[in-house]
Amino acid sequence: MKRIITLFLFILLVIASSTTSASQINCTVEIASDIIFIDGSTTTINPGDVVCLLAGNKDYLLLKDIQGTESQPITIINKGGAVIINTDHSYGIKFDNCKHVIFSGSGEDGLQYGVQVQRVGQGAGMSIDNRSTNVEIESVEIAYTLFGGIYAKTEPYQGDCNNLVTRENFTMYNLSIHDCYLHDIADEGMYIGSSKYTGQTIAQCDNIVVLPHIIEGVSIYNNIVENTGWDGIQVSSAPVNCNVFDNLIRYDSYEEEPYQMSGILIGGGAKCDCYNNKIFDGKGDGIDVFGLGYMKIFNNLIVRAGRTFKPDEPTEYKHGIYIGEVVNSPGATFEVYNNSIISPKSSGVKYSNQDAAMGYIKNNIITNPGLDPEYIIIDNGVSQTKVEISHNFNVPTNSMVNFMNESDNNFDLKPNSDAINYGTSLTTQGITFDIDNRFRPFHTYFDAGAYECHDPYAGISENGKDLIGNLYPMPAVNYINIPFNSDVNKEIQIALVSITGKVVYTNTYNKNNITTGKITINLVHIPTGKYITRITIGNRSFNRPVIIIK
Repeated sequence: MKRIITLFLFILLVIASSTTSASQINCTVEIASDIIFIDGSTTTINPGDVVCLLAGNKDYLLLKDIQGTESQPITIINKGGAVIINTDHSYGIKFDNCKHVIFSGSGEDGLQYGVQVQRVGQGAGMSIDNRSTNVEIESVEIAYTLFGGIYAKTEPYQGDCNNLVTRENFTMYNLSIHDCYLHDIADEGMYIGSSKYTGQTIAQCDNIVVLPHIIEGVSIYNNIVENTGWDGIQVSSAPVNCNVFDNLIRYDSYEEEPYQMSGILIGGGAKCDCYNNKIFDGKGDGIDVFGLGYMKIFNNLIVRAGRTFKPDEPTEYKHGIYIGEVVNSPGATFEVYNNSIISPKSSGVKYSNQDAAMGYIKNNIITNPGLDPEYIIIDNGVSQTKVEISHNFNVPTNSMVNFMNESDNNFDLKPNSDAINYGTSLTTQGITFDIDNRFRPFHTYFDAGAYECHDPYAGISENGKDLIGNLYPMPAVNYINIPFNSDVNKEIQIALVSITGKVVYTNTYNKNNITTGKITINLVHIPTGKYITRITIGNRSFNRPVIIIK
């Protein structure tokens, strides 16, 4: 039998039951729209219950001591329409000491975000704190907040210096945030975990330094984050099973706050794989990485990162992907694979971690960097032997890639793109799909960039075999080899062109006079720099980037 909390709630229930989708929800407890505080210690809410928030306006919503179990979580869901919060309170929604809770705005068919925090005049949109753990958030809209969109962490100081919440006595587990829409947020869109992983000073307790708690299990996916003053998504202190993927982020960092400017930030104490995200037109770096290592950054599309940040000041750098350091795990590795980085303000990738055991930067597409021609920058303090760079398709203009429809921000590859089959195999590294979750490789070789072209004729000749293989060695010193297919039966024209358009080498080869299956070009007299190798066979042409070092 349903437990009705108020007579007014019962009247609303009768009205709401006339709607089809609402009647399909099997509510155990129903909460009237005028109720703003649900206290699990005084209200009978048991593990496995479904708590329905009846549609209507609320000033704010405080959830305290709502505690399910791992096998029987408590579901809190809207019913009968949207639950709308528009407040001058210090938060829109707050979880206080809640456990094993699913908070959902999916209760009404045809309503994408059934819980809508439309404005928070004095604080954050949502706070998951005071030892809350095992919380899932879905189908919630948060907008126009004074501070962040979603905060998920418990501060060490909760008003009692004898009962600090520290790494020794609390761990947050299994936080999931997905299918939410956050926009027009003054600070971070999402602030997940403490950014003070290495120690936090508690001024209220004689400046004692403690270690804030960590989060084991973080999944942030399928969210839209737009117009944030600071970082779009920030995750820190999450060293176990952390994944940030399939998010769309636009227009981050409009406040231009120093050290708070990125689409996605993997902060200190985090070990998160970050993949299949799309990041457009932020003022900050596309992705900042300061985590523990042993993490992959792959299949991300990053477009025009930092281009609108102080455009007349080229030394105010912003990069597609920045790899820095706070603290590393022993033997830490950072793997940057198959990202498409389009027109970053400065460089495509900047690698600045001196302590990591190894960095890998492979199969990325980088076009039109503002620091001409700095596609990839390795800091002076980083040994070249600790960074492996290969098979990156670096070109000075976007048009040289043959994207599907750049004007519509469609950066999939046309079948005639030279980025097709350009990459090296990363199957053993776990890269088996692309940004659209299509399997890769589709043909013999990996495509460069976030997209794997699945056109059956992509990058292959009319008889179904690859014409040109990957150029090697890369980077080149005194020579470069161009392997070609044994079925090539036409003249091969080769030109080496600087990124400014100057032809520094040209020659025509007759395939019948070459018995090694490759053409070797002598580079001894060609200056150090980045070039494009133009290869023409019959009516087909290919562009292959070449880096020459001495």
